[in-house]
Amino acid sequence: MTNPRTKKPQANPQGKGAVPVLDALHALQAWQPDVKSADQILREFCLSTLVLSARFDFRVVPGNTYYLYHGAHGWQLSLISPDEWGQRLPGSWVAQCELAEDMTWSVALAPEVGEDPRLLSALEGHLRGFIERVSESASLEAALPVYEQQLPYQQRMMATALSSSLQTSLILSGLSGQTGQRWLQSGALQQFLLSAR
Repeated sequence: MTNPRTKKPQANPQGKGAVPVLDALHALQAWQPDVKSADQILREFCLSTLVLSARFDFRVVPGNTYYLYHGAHGWQLSLISPDEWGQRLPGSWVAQCELAEDMTWSVALAPEVGEDPRLLSALEGHLRGFIERVSESASLEAALPVYEQQLPYQQRMMATALSSSLQTSLILSGLSGQTGQRWLQSGALQQFLLSAR
């Protein structure tokens, strides 16, 4: 019979440490990034960073639908649709979002977004920040969010997976190493967010 006082406690009882982090990274590994145009990569990067700037504390899964809201505390990603919230909406509904297998996000803006000056201003603020980040980087790869210390855990893991996917797409497409300025001049960036349908 074992004496309970001499029994060694399990190491790491809260599940903290390297193993859960490695498991989470493996689960977020991009599946088959594709050859993409410069505009497509830039658009996916911009829209994905919008979603990843939102608050959420759950694990997102490719193929599931999520809902982006904007309220007093900024962006929030939720599993709950506007209809399911009823009167308790956490803010204005902005978009329906879906995580693709390659760890990029598709964003379908809500029809009312174009009629709400507050939401348009918030989206334009995100776009200005994105343009600044890409403009100031020597290449698009340098602008990718490989490790964003200020982000919460789930968003940081997703940003790392997004970076890996987009880096692979850049290489496959023969677009790696180009300057940020060249990327910004290649398409109508200002339409990226508002045409996200």
